[in-house]
Amino acid sequence: MKTIEESKIQIKALPERNLAYIRHIGPYKGDTELFGRLFGEVYAWAGPKGVLARPEMEAITVYHDPHTVPEEEQRISVGVTVPENIMAEGNMKILKLPKANYLVGSFEILPTEYGMAWESMLDHINEENLEYTGMMYESYQNEPDKHPEGKHIVEICIALKD
Repeated sequence: MKTIEESKIQIKALPERNLAYIRHIGPYKGDTELFGRLFGEVYAWAGPKGVLARPEMEAITVYHDPHTVPEEEQRISVGVTVPENIMAEGNMKILKLPKANYLVGSFEILPTEYGMAWESMLDHINEENLEYTGMMYESYQNEPDKHPEGKHIVEICIALKD
């Protein structure tokens, strides 16, 4: 793919989807062990249900309030998209990702470059005078341990106001 400066950023209409997730409250920035543990729990729940075998399945992290509350109160929801008929159980909950126009940035980055990728998205919003709703998430497009350089292929999605 491309460097952060050359990454593709565009507006896309995305459909409503259901996300089966586990919520974390507290610090998360740069904590790869935390994300590994949370996704491990999600995959352990989703695997037996056949969710991971679906070609349209997406692994997603929703950032609920990264700029509005102190770090110790920040919330993330880590999960996978599921069909309508899948019900939440135990620690798992269901969240609807709303149908909307999203600013979508496609990035191929190292784990240490997520902050720069988000910065480029927010810069784009400011430069284009766009307004966003608050719904923002990362959609992971690969398994980084299978990438020759260990890079993450990720789409950062920010819902825009109409």
